[in-house]
Amino acid sequence: MRIPTRIKQFPNFLCALIDRHTTINKKQNVKSSTFHLCFFSCESYFAYLYCACHSLIKVLDNSHNYKVYVFSDSDMPITAEQVGALEKLVPNIHVVSWPKSMGWGHEQIKNIWDAYQYVAEKASNEDIIARVDSDVFFFNNRIFNYVSASEADLIGDGHFVNFDYVQGGCYFFKKRAVEKIYRHINDRGIESALVGCHTVVEDVAADFLAKKLALTVKQTWFMGFPDELNNMGGIKQKAQLKFSCAHFVMKNKDKMLEAYARDVVSINEYQSMMDVISTVTSINPKC
Repeated sequence: MRIPTRIKQFPNFLCALIDRHTTINKKQNVKSSTFHLCFFSCESYFAYLYCACHSLIKVLDNSHNYKVYVFSDSDMPITAEQVGALEKLVPNIHVVSWPKSMGWGHEQIKNIWDAYQYVAEKASNEDIIARVDSDVFFFNNRIFNYVSASEADLIGDGHFVNFDYVQGGCYFFKKRAVEKIYRHINDRGIESALVGCHTVVEDVAADFLAKKLALTVKQTWFMGFPDELNNMGGIKQKAQLKFSCAHFVMKNKDKMLEAYARDVVSINEYQSMMDVISTVTSINPKC
């Protein structure tokens, strides 16, 4: 008889739940760190990027220090009007023109690590550098509480890929880990550094490099996917217990905006957000 995945993974979830509770409640481990949140986006993804940033403000304001960096695809850059809308939404946001960094192949992965190092140079020693995809929104701050209290070098979620690696969408590095990996990439070259990596894509590569350099990698449960959240009846009590964000890895990313409106914000908040998006967004090919 085939055992359902959720049953097979339950022991792992229970261990993660206990670890999360224990780590967060070790108040002495919580540092005054700043989260440096890195997005790699383009003009046609602006609506989703704006939603992601909107959610960060809701969950992080008054709880954690944070800075947002948007690495704008130089082939299809975020427009000046879109930058202006982001600046009104997020205090001190940094929008930087950057070579394509969607995450496939050696060149794009090197571009991504150049961006992480760019941020690390501006960060304090105790700070945390996170990758966040434009198609992710947050609905509670628990993962930020956990990462702040943890000593792990890389923290992510791998339940959707059977915990084989830290999956993309959102993951967190200590600054020291970014610098160590970046030195290795520069010393060896990106192709040599990734010899043995079974798939040359950004999340697999990040996990591979961290483990290769004997960094501490931890996986916990915090990123829900559309089917999971739908099976839970949306972002209700059960989903809140299990996850902190939703990752819309699907072709129709408008479902992200629909879910955000249905489960996270008020009608007035959503309408205000969409009014801004509609004034600065045109229809373009996806980046």
